[in-house]
Amino acid sequence: MAIADQIASVFSGSNAAYLAELYAKWRQDANSVDPSFAQIFSAMNDDKTVVMDDVRGPSWAPRKPVKIELEPDDKPALTKEGKVTAKQLYQAANDSLRAVELINAYRSFGHFNAVLDPLSIHKPTECKELNPETYGFKKEDLDRPVFMGDVTKNFLPGEIHTLGEVIPVLRRIYCSSIAWEYTYLQNSEQQQWFREKVESQKNHVLNADDKKTILQELAEAVGFETFCQKRYVGVKRFGLDGGESLIPALRTLIRHAVANYDIQSVAMGMAHRGRLNVLTNIVGKSFPALFSEFAGKSYKSDDIPGVGDVKYHLGYRKQVQMNGKDVDLVLEFNPSHLEAADPVVEGRVRAMQDANGQKHLAVLMHGDAAFAGQGVVYETFAMSRLPGYKTNGTIHVVTNNQIGFTTSTEYGHSGYYCTDVAKVAKAPVIHVNGDDPEAVVSVMRLAVDYRERFATDIVVDIVCYRRFGHNETDEPTFTQPIMYQAVHKHKDIYQLYAAKLQDEGVISAVETEKYWSDFQNYLQKSYEEADNYHPGTPEWLKGDWKKMQWRGKNRKDFSTAVSIDDLKRIGKAISSYQAGFNCHPKLVRQLEAKAKMFETGKGFDWATGEALAFGSLLLEGHPVRLSGEDCQRGTFSHRNAMLFDQKTQQPYIPLNHIATDQAKLDIYNSLLSEFAVLGFEYGYSCENANALVLWEAQFGDFANGAQIIIDQFVSAAESKWLQQSGLVLLLPHAQEGQGAEHSSARLERYLQLSAEENMQVCNFTTPANYFHALRRQLKRNYRQPLVVMSPKSLLRHPLAQSTLAEFTDKTEFLQVIDEIDASVNHQKVKRVVFCSGKVYYDLLIARREAKKNDVALVRVEQLYPFPTDIVKKLIQSYSGAQEFVWCQEEPQNMGAWQFISGKIEAIVQTVKNSPIKIEYAGRTAQASPAAGLMSVYKAGQEQLVKQALNL
Repeated sequence: MAIADQIASVFSGSNAAYLAELYAKWRQDANSVDPSFAQIFSAMNDDKTVVMDDVRGPSWAPRKPVKIELEPDDKPALTKEGKVTAKQLYQAANDSLRAVELINAYRSFGHFNAVLDPLSIHKPTECKELNPETYGFKKEDLDRPVFMGDVTKNFLPGEIHTLGEVIPVLRRIYCSSIAWEYTYLQNSEQQQWFREKVESQKNHVLNADDKKTILQELAEAVGFETFCQKRYVGVKRFGLDGGESLIPALRTLIRHAVANYDIQSVAMGMAHRGRLNVLTNIVGKSFPALFSEFAGKSYKSDDIPGVGDVKYHLGYRKQVQMNGKDVDLVLEFNPSHLEAADPVVEGRVRAMQDANGQKHLAVLMHGDAAFAGQGVVYETFAMSRLPGYKTNGTIHVVTNNQIGFTTSTEYGHSGYYCTDVAKVAKAPVIHVNGDDPEAVVSVMRLAVDYRERFATDIVVDIVCYRRFGHNETDEPTFTQPIMYQAVHKHKDIYQLYAAKLQDEGVISAVETEKYWSDFQNYLQKSYEEADNYHPGTPEWLKGDWKKMQWRGKNRKDFSTAVSIDDLKRIGKAISSYQAGFNCHPKLVRQLEAKAKMFETGKGFDWATGEALAFGSLLLEGHPVRLSGEDCQRGTFSHRNAMLFDQKTQQPYIPLNHIATDQAKLDIYNSLLSEFAVLGFEYGYSCENANALVLWEAQFGDFANGAQIIIDQFVSAAESKWLQQSGLVLLLPHAQEGQGAEHSSARLERYLQLSAEENMQVCNFTTPANYFHALRRQLKRNYRQPLVVMSPKSLLRHPLAQSTLAEFTDKTEFLQVIDEIDASVNHQKVKRVVFCSGKVYYDLLIARREAKKNDVALVRVEQLYPFPTDIVKKLIQSYSGAQEFVWCQEEPQNMGAWQFISGKIEAIVQTVKNSPIKIEYAGRTAQASPAAGLMSVYKAGQEQLVKQALNL
């Protein structure tokens, strides 16, 4: 607010008219009033913040007292108290400006002086910005009235106060058990909202019932950990001991969100610490179920395949009633890669929002060390406001144990707080002492309100402690003796808060004891029931996922062919654009070429085959989502699924204009991230069973930046957690002389991860086969990830084309493609070369040139699950062949050789009843996946082709 606009409030009372008259004269003629008043009015005419910036200098400079150099005379000014001098009036104005600076300093720096550590080990930081002397005030000045106008209206009545009245209020608001960081927000509306909420007393009022509710929730949180510590001595559980205020925090968050904002679901992610407490006391997993797992039993029935996982990695899903409303609660499965679930939760929530609106909330719980140390936290924040990935604000809750395993906080991060990374996304941060549960509950309500008001992230940092070591068998005093001396003396939060409420007269000692004993008795009963507990169908399966079959449970594939009429409808859409659209001339020619494909029924390239798969699924009501770095155009400028008007740059997606009742294609160029983006798409695919969800790496090599998601989720989630996903990974792969980081998607890694039909690994050679593989993802009664070694040069290779007939009639996905040249007679073949992907066309061209018609080329399009029966029949058809070769471009220690050679050799030896060995044709073992020189690449490629064909 401009200081000129505050004149009426700053100089109030009977002198208002007099000052208003002076001010009006000054506005007309600055020389018409006394020079002292002219200088005051001049300073006050600018916006307050601008004035302060001019006086104080740049933000990084040391703060200095505000002082306006004036030479006021003794000309009297009329006030209701009598006559005062202009000098006195000047002094009051000068005091008010300096007082405002002090107040703003508390808003910006008060958090340094807050009392946050329950153990009192880390003392508040003394901050000179909070010292009145910094602004020129002496001790005797604290009793002198100063004009503060609107700056104190939220927390003190009236407009004129002494600093002695204001400072204690500022300390209570900004330097007690809550510390606020919000003044760095660039949005002034957000700052103003925060200021009013923080300084308004009504936002922090709890009645007696509220306090009793908190105590009951603490009885359950602390009681659960205490019960487990006694019953399961020495058993790992990664308890919440010391951070139990997280439970009333989450309960408050959910209640407030449901009651006030009609939130329909809350999806949560967290690491293992405190997970068992959250699973039971928040999400609703039954205590008998959990206690049976403590006894060594599985979370799933024996007839469902899979190896399972430790209990503190498991997730859960349950619909509960909250305030008379149904709310779906989800706790995402998560491995020991602490923050890996963050983007997975975001993707799940985005899928829910895309399906049925915005009333879905993401809540991410973090440990302090992981929040500061794990890069995926930053990546998740970085995507939080992007169109393809935003979820309208996430509430982050840090359970700040002030330690990471055995690493003290001063070695855990370079910033002042573990939460400093959140500031990159301009997320406000609230720090709160975990031993003040009323403060914790208060800030959780405010966090929900902020998220709903501004649809952006916010962080609540609950500063607590860890009562035991990293796990219940660890000895923490080896490395933190001082901290754990304090911990051993410190009462648990239930004892502390119960004593507080008893002192206040809110509850009696008898009642607090009953809260505790009732819950302990309930746990004991659950413990006894656990002996007879038998898990049934997983409760977290919802909607379409209930229809999906487990491995070995009647899994089926259905037809992937599409009618000719639908193909032509799609063809019309992808070869045209709306009237008035200014298309790039080169793209116009590409669209004309597509139209020609449908006229002739020939020459369908890779991008068109993909578009037909997408379009046909859209017509059938299946949404399609594709994201990745530069995927709208395609890294190799092949896809162009989104056209841009050359005059306005407005986008146009042809596939969204096939029919009025079709589903939607969403295609997003991602931020330059692999870990978080792949995690997001995985989470999206886990929520929506009927959407085709794809992630495309810019080059397949870059998927190694997302290896944690691939290892822990994509390949292993069904076996560990019964979590199915139909996610598709498109990984551009092939030796083409482009160097080590643009050649290999590390095919060998995916094959090494393959077992128990956990995923499909494919290397296609035709657009039609790619088309059928994509459609197959949704035309089956189960879901399975698909990893595609997608092409680069084959995108435009004249031989890598399909006909329209290969997409329709009774066509289907071909796991193996046999020899296609009629000149090669099966009965006369002496040598069979198996291969996969791009190298096939190099072999085909060389074989045709050499007219080696006694060599057959067989393409293994699906490397895993390996098509044993199909390969066996093909080998039987080559009755005269005695030489069998596997040819690959990749070095011998990479690619498919080590995975596939034994499988083919075993089949050959069975069919031929002879100890025939499979020959290897390819590059020798190398440390680097590809050569960086084109000449070296070409020489190696020529040699392996000759070797394979025996030229």
